[in-house]
Parts: sequence; C-alpha cells; structure tokens
Amino acid sequence: MHYLSRLTFNYTNPRQTKKSALPSAIEQTVKALVDFESALDAAKAEISEAKRKAMKDALDWAEDAKSSAIAQATEIATRRVAEAKAEAQAQAKSIREEGESELKAFEASISRHEAEAAEFAASRLLGESK
Repeated sequence: MHYLSRLTFNYTNPRQTKKSALPSAIEQTVKALVDFESALDAAKAEISEAKRKAMKDALDWAEDAKSSAIAQATEIATRRVAEAKAEAQAQAKSIREEGESELKAFEASISRHEAEAAEFAASRLLGESK
C-alpha cells in the first residue's frame, strides 16, 4: 500500500480554541486517496491476472494448434507412404510379370536352340555337313 495509508492526522491549531474544518477536509482527502490507491491496487491485480490468463490461453491455443498440425502432417505422410507403397508394389508386379514372360521366351529359345545344337553336334560327329 501507499505511504498515505499509514499517515494519521491529528492536526490542531494552537491559536484556535475551536476545532477547524480543515483537519476534517484533510482526513477526507487522505481517506479518498487511500480508497483510490486501494482501488488502483485491485485494478492492477486484475490486470495482472488477466495477463496471466491470456498468456495461459495463448499457450494452450498454441499447443492445440501444434498438436493439430502434427496430426495432419502425420495423416498426410501416412497416406503418401501408403500410396507410394501401392505404386511400388504395382511396379514390382509389372516388372516380375515382364521378367517371367521374358524368361519363358528365353527358355523356349534355349529349347529350340538346344535341339538345333544337338542336331548340329550329331551331324558333325557323324561327319555330315549341312
């Protein structure tokens, strides 16, 4: 509290035998100042509390926004990974099918050429020429 609230006035003028209205006016002024100071202190406390609450609310909002952003980013990343995995699996299947097809063609070519090679080797061993 302010220093005015600790002051007390017992003012009497030695020249006057009657009490004057001045001490009463001073006491009323001091009382008004003390009351004003009290109200000001209460207002300062309310402002301080409002600032604290606003800061807490802002931090809570920021934390909520952060959590929401992380959740959205995770969802997007999960979806993209799933899409990339599906695409990679489709490409792998296509490559495997193409490889199997080429392998069958190669094996057929080997079989065809194997028979030709066997005939060629047999004719050479028998001394025949083609």
